[in-house]
Amino acid sequence: MNDKNDMARIDTERWVATEREARVDTEPGSVSTRADATRSVHILSKTVSDRIAAGEVVERPASIVKELVENAIDAGATTISVEIREGGLQLIRVGDNGSGMTRDDAELSVERFATSKISSERDLQTVRTLGFRGEALPSIAAVSQFEMLTRDKGNVQGTRIRIVDERKELDVAGAPIGTLITARELFYNVPARKKFLKAPLRETELVTKIVSQYALAYPRIGFRLAVDGKDSLLAPPSSPLERIGAVWSREAASEMIAVEYESFDLKVRGFISKPSFARASRDWQNFFVNGRPIRSGLLAVMLERPYAGRLPENRHPLAVIHIELDPQYVDVNVHPRKAEVRFFQERSIYGATQQAVEHALRDFPFTQNAEGMEWPFANVPESSFGALRETQAEYRAGTWRALGQIHNTYLLAQTPDGFVIVDQHAAQEQIYFERLTGGGQETAISTLQSPVISLMPNEALLVNAHLDEYRALGIDVEPFGANTFRVSALPDFVKLSAREALDILVMEHDKYRALDGDALRDKLASKLACGSALKAGDALTLEQQQNLLNELLEIYSPATCPHGRPTFVYVTLEELERRFLRS
Repeated sequence: MNDKNDMARIDTERWVATEREARVDTEPGSVSTRADATRSVHILSKTVSDRIAAGEVVERPASIVKELVENAIDAGATTISVEIREGGLQLIRVGDNGSGMTRDDAELSVERFATSKISSERDLQTVRTLGFRGEALPSIAAVSQFEMLTRDKGNVQGTRIRIVDERKELDVAGAPIGTLITARELFYNVPARKKFLKAPLRETELVTKIVSQYALAYPRIGFRLAVDGKDSLLAPPSSPLERIGAVWSREAASEMIAVEYESFDLKVRGFISKPSFARASRDWQNFFVNGRPIRSGLLAVMLERPYAGRLPENRHPLAVIHIELDPQYVDVNVHPRKAEVRFFQERSIYGATQQAVEHALRDFPFTQNAEGMEWPFANVPESSFGALRETQAEYRAGTWRALGQIHNTYLLAQTPDGFVIVDQHAAQEQIYFERLTGGGQETAISTLQSPVISLMPNEALLVNAHLDEYRALGIDVEPFGANTFRVSALPDFVKLSAREALDILVMEHDKYRALDGDALRDKLASKLACGSALKAGDALTLEQQQNLLNELLEIYSPATCPHGRPTFVYVTLEELERRFLRS
């Protein structure tokens, strides 16, 4: 057996060497471009392949979709279609109308380190294509039931390649110009890797995020995403702003402003949201370097720095930012999934981004941050007033008489044998929580005439999958088209708009996506109660204070809020007398 393997290895090395010698005189010295889609496929030399960071990585369905979409873009496609079933575990199908491949190139493309995008070490330093580590097809074929159908414009017949369990079948087939790749039963032959995948809903969200990113990056390319037989995203070729409307929503597109900066060989362009339109997370921030989606915490900081004083705390702007520069000044080969890059002139890049955003926001005034008063004893050591944190004492639910408000944050009330200090936010939060979960009095429902609310595709998937949990809270939400919803009723104590209420619930839902049923309902109820309750700094009349105290004493669990913080501190008359040395 070892002799056979050695002979096979020697034959392969001889064949690769022959191929390399045959092409040594044709290695291009010019920079590879995305438009150069007709270059033939070939095996990379060992010198080049050894310098590549980690080869293609197939971790989950989203990574396969990413590689295939990148191949389609590099092939000059103007239309890309993605279809998945069961989160991509059962089926992934990506089709494009790009340049396609000849029969010889198609057969060679499923060999490891075969690529049409680079030829020499120099090309690694000036990468303009999205892919450069091989076409990823061998890695996909190794963990799925693989099929490829392709035809280039120079042939009237196409080529079909099937690979299952390392057995390759090559046939002639009718096909349009372009490439259609299908991967079925992902990880069917590697069950250990399948165990580490998330639920189909989560895998679908990750695929949706990838397709949405590339749709935003390439508005001149039409994108379609179908999930379990239903179209989830339809984005025909359009302008950049129209594409934002197709991927996010028309509401989001109407709130965007253009960003533009240019200096020598560096250009920053795109769109950012007005300060009046923000989100609770950075999921809506997209950065592209020479058309490649990247992650960058520093770029996010540079984006948000000019918003300081214009945005409330814990709110983040939306952004689609393109950074274009000479490829030799950016290293795209530093991350296994090509999700991060290294700039050779970082200060210039970050400074240009901040300057572009500052210029775009020049007409938007700074606003006073009125989130509430600062705690006046913030610098006093806790030990100085530790006795007032005594929560172990027993209390008796009797009549609590409101005496007043302390710093518009705490209520002071007299009890039959002492006094209590009540955190007005925590108290009302617990009252609302018990109403939402059925532990308190029945919640009245207010009907609404709300406008249609657009969500990101991954957010829409979450809501559609858990409509019952939302409705159990008294939130009447119903689908109203692709990624859009209408909220027709909310609990009467919720003073938030339908848009604000759904935003905070979806954000909380995303953090606890693994939950469902009562567990998810309780998390959503806690968040909605928190967002609807009184805040520090809210002034109350004596009557309002008394009503809040009465409601607190009537609920099932008045001592703590849904997050576990105490709602009140109880001090007995005996404790007061002891402190004043009256005992």
